[in-house]
Amino acid sequence: MTRFGRLYIAAVGTAGVAALAFSFYALAERSFDYRVLLLAVLTWVSGSFSVRVPGLPATIYVSEAFFFTLVLLFGPFPAAVCMAIDGLLISVRRRNREPHRVIFNIAEPTISVVVASTVFYALYGGLPLAAVPWAETPSLIDVLLPAAAMAGAYFLSNSWLMAFAVSSETRTPAYRVWREHFMWLSLNYFGGASVALLLALNWRNLDITLVLIVPLVVISYYTFKTAMERVEDANQHLTELNKLYLSTVETLAMAIDAKDQITHGHIRRVQMYATGLAKTLGLTDARELRAIEAAALLHDMGKLAVPEHILNKPGKLTAFEYDRMKTHASVGAQILSAIDFPYPVVPIVRHHHENWDGTGYPDGLSGRDIPIGARIMAVVDCYDALTSDRPYRPALSDDEAMAIIEARKGSMYDPEVTDAFVAVHLEISATVNATIQEISHVQELLRPPGPAQLAIESTGSANGEVSATLLALSDVATEMGGLTTVEDLAVTLGSRVRQTVPCDLVVFYLRDRVSDDMVAAHAAGAGSEVFKGLRLKSGEGLSGWVAINKLTIMNSNGALDLADRRDRLPFALESALATPLCAGDDVVGVLTLYSAVRNSFTTEHQQVVEFAARQIGPALERALSFEQERAASLFDAETGLPNERYLERVLASAMYCRRADGLRPGLLTLQTANGGGGLAPAGLVLRLAATSRMAVRVTDLVFRTGEREFTILMADTTADAMATVARRVTEAMGEASADGQDAAIESAFALFPEHAAEPGDLLRAARARRQQALHA
Repeated sequence: MTRFGRLYIAAVGTAGVAALAFSFYALAERSFDYRVLLLAVLTWVSGSFSVRVPGLPATIYVSEAFFFTLVLLFGPFPAAVCMAIDGLLISVRRRNREPHRVIFNIAEPTISVVVASTVFYALYGGLPLAAVPWAETPSLIDVLLPAAAMAGAYFLSNSWLMAFAVSSETRTPAYRVWREHFMWLSLNYFGGASVALLLALNWRNLDITLVLIVPLVVISYYTFKTAMERVEDANQHLTELNKLYLSTVETLAMAIDAKDQITHGHIRRVQMYATGLAKTLGLTDARELRAIEAAALLHDMGKLAVPEHILNKPGKLTAFEYDRMKTHASVGAQILSAIDFPYPVVPIVRHHHENWDGTGYPDGLSGRDIPIGARIMAVVDCYDALTSDRPYRPALSDDEAMAIIEARKGSMYDPEVTDAFVAVHLEISATVNATIQEISHVQELLRPPGPAQLAIESTGSANGEVSATLLALSDVATEMGGLTTVEDLAVTLGSRVRQTVPCDLVVFYLRDRVSDDMVAAHAAGAGSEVFKGLRLKSGEGLSGWVAINKLTIMNSNGALDLADRRDRLPFALESALATPLCAGDDVVGVLTLYSAVRNSFTTEHQQVVEFAARQIGPALERALSFEQERAASLFDAETGLPNERYLERVLASAMYCRRADGLRPGLLTLQTANGGGGLAPAGLVLRLAATSRMAVRVTDLVFRTGEREFTILMADTTADAMATVARRVTEAMGEASADGQDAAIESAFALFPEHAAEPGDLLRAARARRQQALHA
């Protein structure tokens, strides 16, 4: 609750308690009348017949007829006490345990009853009707106008007190709450006053009259409740339709986001910044807020008409390319104008690049002629662009970005919007950073493959130095003939390229054929360890952009490839030269050279690197194919299990080379005991393989290490655990020997460090222990 809300509840509570205390004091001097209790009970009972106001944390009740009757017959004080108790019962029924809600539920109706009673008796000028002799009972004409005024006063007091309370919780202007949700409820109060007049003017036959009136009140309640439920259903339907509409808009926005490989995620962040800033500026119109929310997602719709090589260009755009890029605002508006939006989306999309001083595009609007949504979009769009990585520069810091935005205040951006964003951008940024998600699976499906390969024209001069360099590289193909692994190829060619083109680092990126990511397979030069394991998503960074567009880029900022690793490098990568490595039409990888010197590379260097790339691409493809074939030899063809060579690799891995980091790895060997060393029947081998896999733990691995031998690797185990697994396999094989095949199993285990000085010696130790057991 806001500070205003707390002060407001305190004021209402104080006034209500004072009115209630005075009412109790006045009642103490009166004699008891059972009709007061009867009407009070009817008020409390009918108070349980509540109707919730659709879309608000507020509820109205149908008990007005009975407490209005109390006012007419017995004056304000019984009615005030009755309504205070009714408010307390409401809190109990609705389990509102918060003190401020209980206080408000008691004080608000008490105040409203006192106000309404005061208005009635001020206009009526007589005594309560129950105190008037029957013969002197006033006519309907005498009390009709005061009763109507009483109903109006109660309605205004009750509805406005509730509207301010709702406003303090929802932070919605009180007048808007009252106008949209309470104003039309006045009929309910005037209906209650009409019933109260009928009861009060027949007070001598009140019992009989109540018998006739109560069913009418019940019918009115259920009629009104049904109407409210229909309103609630309609609101719920509209909410669902709006969610569907917004989901459709977001799906369309994903398509735009997926096309722009450089700025993906930008539109989602801009949406959050824009809506947050709009609320800060005090925009409350629902249509305007919805328009900003949708326009933020669709403001770059026109980029669908901009060629991707311009959209994703890492370098500075030419004048022609910039003019083509500027068309996205008007084209986007034209596309969206075909959609009958329920909100003013199109003007925001069209004018989000207009400048405050009239120098923007496409229409040169200025000042407040620019829609407020477009003025908001201009500021937040710029901020997100400045604080995000771009191929032509790394992301700016928050201070640097805000300095640029403030410098443009009054020329490009609305001063009022700018000042508001300066004040709240850190708070909004925290929300954005806490909620922004990675690109969804849907966006990944929408992301297009790289365009068809474009011809790369080198402009290097044919001077003697370049010719000599190309001649030196002309025997690269011969040198690559004896290289069969990717590592050997990368080391040799990386060294040759560094000898011919001055650079600080050379990195070979290979394309992961499963994920399409670019993975740094080899790096040489200063700080090469920073690139170890570096993975770039398709289209990400400089090298990712080169891979997807199949174009060479030169002298762009090399730090864009490092992202959050850039701080680990001892020097800045001021420039880079990257070219695709292709085998036919397929991109195999990217060769990227980095330099700590700005604009270090020349067109001659580009020519040299492209020449080398044409040699390297096919060689890399052959090396990858060779490694895949070799990897296939690591598995047993009969059982599909990894073989002994694979086990050797596992035991030679980093985990085991560090002596297992305190773990106690062990190997359990299992061998069929038939034929004295001959081949085991195929069925027996397959059954032993299946049984071994079923007997082990989830973390254990099964290998086929011989014609009749299977080995189980347990990363952390004990002698008892291995003996248990051996027993399970032996028993299972015995139960499966119904076909007459000899299922006897010979087993032995070796545990590190008890039986082997190194994890790599475990298999040798296990086999030796098995032989010892056979000859014992």
